[in-house]
Amino acid sequence: MADNASQLKRKRDNAEEQKKKSKKQRKVEETARQAAETVTTDTALPATPKSKNKSKSTSTGTPSNSQSKETPIDTPSTSQKTKKSSKQDVGAENVVVQDVVADDLIQTQRKNGRKSLTVANGEEPGTEVSKPKKNKTKAHAKWSLSPAQGGWFLSADPVFSPDEKYIILANSKSLQVYAAETSNVANILSVGSTGELTAYALSSSNANQVYVADSNGLITLWDWVDGSKIGRWDIGATVRNMTVISHPESKEDLVYCHEIGKNHIINVHALRTKSHASKTELKRVLKASSPIQGIQVIARGKYIIVACTNSVMVGKRLKPSKMELQDFEYVWRELKFSKSVTTFNTYLHAPEPTKGKKQAQDQRDNFDIAVGDETGAIILFEDILASFAAFESAQKGNKSKLNDAESLRPKRLHWHREAVGAVKWSLDGNYLVSGGNETVITIWQLATGKPQHLPHLTAAIENVVVSPSGAAYAVSLANNSVIVLSTTELEAKTNIVGIQSRHVDPEASASTFNPVPLAVNPKFPSEVLFSVPSTQPRKRSDDSRPQPYLQTFDLANHRAKTRQAITRNNATDVNMAPEGDRIKEPNVHLLQVSHDGEWLATVDEWVPPKSATGFLNEGIPAFTEEERLLRREVYLKIWQWDGQNGQWKLEARIDAPHFFENVCGNGRVFDLVADPIAPGFATIGEDHTVRIWRPKTRLRSGNTVRGAHENGLVTWSLDRSIRLSDKLDILDGSQQWLPPRTSRLAYSLDGSVLAAAVSWASDSTPGATHLIDVNTSSIRRSITEVDVNTLSGLGVVGRHLIVVADLVTVWDLVLDQLVYSVPLKTHGISGLERMFLVKLATNDTDGTFAVTLPSFEKNDSGSSKLTKTSTKISIFNTETAHALWSHTTPNIVLSLASQKGESGYIILDSSSSIKAITPTTGSLQLPTPPPEEKAELQHVYAIQNEDDEEPEQNILEPLLVSDLSQDIDDEAVVLNQQALQEVLDNGSVPPPPRGLFSAVLALVGRPPKIVA
Repeated sequence: MADNASQLKRKRDNAEEQKKKSKKQRKVEETARQAAETVTTDTALPATPKSKNKSKSTSTGTPSNSQSKETPIDTPSTSQKTKKSSKQDVGAENVVVQDVVADDLIQTQRKNGRKSLTVANGEEPGTEVSKPKKNKTKAHAKWSLSPAQGGWFLSADPVFSPDEKYIILANSKSLQVYAAETSNVANILSVGSTGELTAYALSSSNANQVYVADSNGLITLWDWVDGSKIGRWDIGATVRNMTVISHPESKEDLVYCHEIGKNHIINVHALRTKSHASKTELKRVLKASSPIQGIQVIARGKYIIVACTNSVMVGKRLKPSKMELQDFEYVWRELKFSKSVTTFNTYLHAPEPTKGKKQAQDQRDNFDIAVGDETGAIILFEDILASFAAFESAQKGNKSKLNDAESLRPKRLHWHREAVGAVKWSLDGNYLVSGGNETVITIWQLATGKPQHLPHLTAAIENVVVSPSGAAYAVSLANNSVIVLSTTELEAKTNIVGIQSRHVDPEASASTFNPVPLAVNPKFPSEVLFSVPSTQPRKRSDDSRPQPYLQTFDLANHRAKTRQAITRNNATDVNMAPEGDRIKEPNVHLLQVSHDGEWLATVDEWVPPKSATGFLNEGIPAFTEEERLLRREVYLKIWQWDGQNGQWKLEARIDAPHFFENVCGNGRVFDLVADPIAPGFATIGEDHTVRIWRPKTRLRSGNTVRGAHENGLVTWSLDRSIRLSDKLDILDGSQQWLPPRTSRLAYSLDGSVLAAAVSWASDSTPGATHLIDVNTSSIRRSITEVDVNTLSGLGVVGRHLIVVADLVTVWDLVLDQLVYSVPLKTHGISGLERMFLVKLATNDTDGTFAVTLPSFEKNDSGSSKLTKTSTKISIFNTETAHALWSHTTPNIVLSLASQKGESGYIILDSSSSIKAITPTTGSLQLPTPPPEEKAELQHVYAIQNEDDEEPEQNILEPLLVSDLSQDIDDEAVVLNQQALQEVLDNGSVPPPPRGLFSAVLALVGRPPKIVA
C-alpha cells in the first residue's frame, strides 16, 4: 500500500505539472490561432473540419514535420509523458482515476491546439496528418499478426555453398541460409506475402547468388550473402524444378526451368539484367505429355535427363558447336518402366587424359543413370549412350523403337522394402547412396554390389546431396529436418530442425484437418510445446498419422529446442505388421503445462486396428466395432521438468483414467486443463465424470521419502471425482448412460470454480454447463440456457463464462445472466464437422478471448478435395459483441493458445507455421532476435518483396519506445538474478549477440520488483 500511495502521489504531481504546461501551451496556441485567422485565406478555412478528424491520429504520435518554429519546445515531451501516463493507468486498472481524467483533458486540449497550428502554418491540413494515421493507438483497438515462423521445407535438394560453410533451404515463404557449424539461421530472404516459393537454384557464375522462383511466375536473383535483390523477371509460369548451368562461351547463367500449367514444359532462360548488353532470351526444349518429376542437366547443357511418372527421357543437343540459345535443339530418347519412377541421378565420367593429337572434343561422352522405383529397386544403367548405340545398331532395319528400359539389360540393386526416396552418386562414381521409408542410409559399393547401412535415422529419407568436396552428405528427412553427415565417420555435423507438426495438404478433404494439442510453457513464455508425428513422407497420402513425439520450439531464437518421445514408437523397430500393414503408434491428443511450468500432463490413446480384431466378428458390424473401441488403450502421463538434462521426465502413468466399470472398457478423455494456482490437472471423460489429479509427497513412517529428489518423491493420484448426470432431474434415469458427443473444461482464474460443459450425442437431449465448487466437489449451478449441442470451446475470463458452439456466448457468472451472443459463420463445413476445428483461447491478462473459424471451398465437380482453405481469427472482449480485431489467414488453424503473462495469442496452422497475435500497443510483440552474424553475412534480416503489403516492424522499436519513454523519477530497477541467469543460459547453444542484447534490455525495462 505504501508503494501504491507513493506512486499515486508521484502521478498526481506529474499531472499538476502537465496542467501548468498545458495552460502555457494554450496561451501560445491561442496567440497562434488569432494570427492564423488574419493570415489564412478563405479557401483554406473549409479544410478545417476535415483536419479535426484526422488530427486525432497524431495526438499520440511524434510531432509533424510541418510544425512551425513558434511551436513550444515542450510539446514532444508532453506527448511522451501523456503516453506514459496512459500506459500506467491501463496497467494499474482503476487505481488512479483522477490522473486518467487529467491526461484525457490535456490530450484533448493538445489536439485542438495542433489543429490551430496546422492552419496557422498555411499548409493543407489533410496532407499533414495523412502519413502518421497508422500511429493511432487505443487500448485493444489494434492487433497485428506476426510473420510466420517455421513452415515445411520444400522437396528440393538442399544446396551447399562452395566452401560448405552454409546450407541453403527454403519453405513456401522464404529462402533460409543456415550456418553449417552452428545449425542456426544466418540469413532469411522473404518472397513476400502475395506468392509462394516453388523452386531455387544456385548461380553457376557467381556462388553468392541464387535464383528463386515463386507462384506468381516471377524469378528473382538474390545475393544471399548481403540479402540484396539483383534482378527480377516475370516468365508468366510456375516453376516446379530449376537447374542452372554456365554458358559454354560467355559463362553467363542459363536457367533450365520445369514450368507447369496445362502442360509440363522445359524452357531455357538467359536472364539478363540492365548491366548486360543483350536482352533476356527464351528457348523451349521439351513439352512432355506426362507429369515431370525432376530434371538434371550435365556437360554444360549438352545432355538433359528428365524423369516422368513411368519413364526417363534423355535429351542430346543436335548442334553442340553452336552457342546461340536459339540453337539449343535436343533429340530425345525415352525409356519406359513397368513401375513408377520415384527418383533418379546421373553421373558424368570425367574425360580421359588426351594423348598425342587427340582432342578432348573428339572423346565420347560417358555417363551412368541410377533410377529408383516404387518397389524399392535401384535400376543402374552404365554408359547409357553406348547402350543406346549398341541397341540401335542391333535393330537396324527393324521398325521397332527403343522404349523398354529392360531392353538395355540394366543392373538391379534391391534392398529397400518400399519405394526409394533418394539416390545419389558419390563424387568418384564408385558408390551409390540411397534412402527411403526404412529410415536407413544405404551405401552401395558398385564394384562388389554389397550395401552398407546407417540405420535408425529419425524419419524417412527424402533427399540426399553430396557436398562439393565429397566430405559430407546432406540428408533431408520426412520430419522437416536436415542433417549433414560426414562421409568418413557417418556422424552428424549439422542438424537443422524445423517445426515438425502435422502438415496437411491444402487440397485434402476437410476430415484430415485434425487438431494439434499445443501449450505455452509458463516457465519459459517463448517456448511452445506441441505433439508431432514420427515421419510424414510427402509421397504417401496418409494424413491420419499419430503424434507420439513432443517438440519444443523456441520463438525467441527461431529454432527447435528439443524433441522427445511421449509414447511408445517404432524408431528402432520394423514398422510393419505380418499382414503388411503399417504399425501405428499411440496418438497424443491432449497436453497441458502446470501454472509454474514444472509439470506436464499428456493423454495418449491407441485403438487396435480392424485387421487385428477379426476374432471379435460375430456377424454384427456395430457390435464388432464397439468391442474394438472398448479395447482402446488410454494413458494419462505426468512429466516433471528435468532442468539438468533439458527434457521432461516421466513421473506417473495412470492407466485408463476414465474406466467403464460396468462394461470393463476404457473410456476416452475429452479434455484436460491445468489448475491455475496449484499443481494439479483436471480431466473429463466418456464416463460422465470429472476427475482432479494432484501430487502428494511420499511418506514412510511419517518421514518424507526423498531418494534422489531434494524436495521428496511425489506420487500423483486422484484427488476428487465429480459425477455428471445426463439428466438434470436425478429421478429420471431412463437415459442414464447416454454417450456424450464431447465435453470441455475450464478453470476460473483463482482455481475455485471448474466449469464443465457436456454435449450429448442425441440432439433431443440438451447439454448443460455445470459450475463445480472445487473445494467441496459439488455442482453449484447447471446452466441450460446456453446451447452446447455443437460444443467447440469453453473458457472463463474474469467473471464471465465463454461458450463456443453454434454461438459465441458470454455469460456473467456473478449476475447469472447473458451478456451477449454472436452467431458463428463458417463456409463449406457443417456444425458437427467444425466442432473440433473451431478454436477458443482466453487471456486473463487483458480480458480478451480469441476464436478461429475455418472456411473451405470445394471443387464444383463434387469431389471431396478442396480448392482453397482459410481461417478467420477474431478477438473479443466481454463487454461488446463486436470483434476488437478480425483477420483472415490462409490455411487452417490447428492450434490456438494464449501467451503467458502478456497480451496476445499463438496459432499453429496446417502448413506447420507458427504466428503470434499481439496488440500493437504492446511492449514486445514477438521476441525474434536476428540470427547470428557472420563476417560475410552483415545484413541478418528478412528482406521483403516490394509488393509486400505488410512490411515487418522493427522488433526493437516498440521495446525502445517503452523503455526510453520512462520517467527518470521512477524507482530504480531491481535486476532479478535468476531471470538474468535464465537469459544468459538458455539452451546448449549461446544466443546471438543482438538477441542477447534484446533479451537483457527487455529484462531491464520491466517494472521494478520488490525483493524481500
